[in-house]
Amino acid sequence: MPPEPLIFPPAEADSPADIRRRPVRSFVLREGRLTAAQARAFETLWSRYGCAWSPDRVLDLPALFGNNRPVVLEIGFGNGEALLHMAARHPERNYLGLEVHRPGIGHLLLELERTGLNNVRVLREDATALLAHGLAPASLAGVCLFFPDPWPKKRHHKRRIVQPAFIEDLARVLVRGGVFHAATDWAPYADWMLEHLCAVSNQFENLSPTGDFVSRPDDRPLTRFERRGVRLGQPARDLLFRRL
Repeated sequence: MPPEPLIFPPAEADSPADIRRRPVRSFVLREGRLTAAQARAFETLWSRYGCAWSPDRVLDLPALFGNNRPVVLEIGFGNGEALLHMAARHPERNYLGLEVHRPGIGHLLLELERTGLNNVRVLREDATALLAHGLAPASLAGVCLFFPDPWPKKRHHKRRIVQPAFIEDLARVLVRGGVFHAATDWAPYADWMLEHLCAVSNQFENLSPTGDFVSRPDDRPLTRFERRGVRLGQPARDLLFRRL
């Protein structure tokens, strides 16, 4: 089985001082039940596709993939539908998938075995910690963030993953010309991301010809999750920003 994340605070650390030191998470760790096939995937496939990381070291991406191809990071890949689509569409790129929920990881592992794709590696870690401590400067060709938790209540806005510190880390790890692609079906969160990214116009260029959102690029598939949102009257908005 893959190692448990090292960066999550221990459950017993509940003193006031410990609580103040805890990082603000952009996700809630809901542990769904693994199917028998997913459990077997962790046992048999993690050593092939998974990797471990601790906050005291930087990932060696060429060693991880066995080559020097450009690396794209997808944060929170869910069941891996978009990640699989991108990896199959672009065999000339490597894809690092980040997810904390084990059933989604198990599903992706099974699909990687079924499809034979070998340009995907998987991490079970907190994205904000990895961006801040685990990636070398200018080590990524792209970062994808599709349908992150919008945290709609105002008191929870501090939990939204797109914050000034997150954007600062993006600017550090992306190569010049690298692209950040985000998508959400929560309009207020789309506006939030647009505002925060436009605030750093010296680091990122909005690729929208209208200065706001872009049509869904072919690289991002229309997922079952998104089709449901369209039926509910919540169409997705895509943002593309290029590192200057």
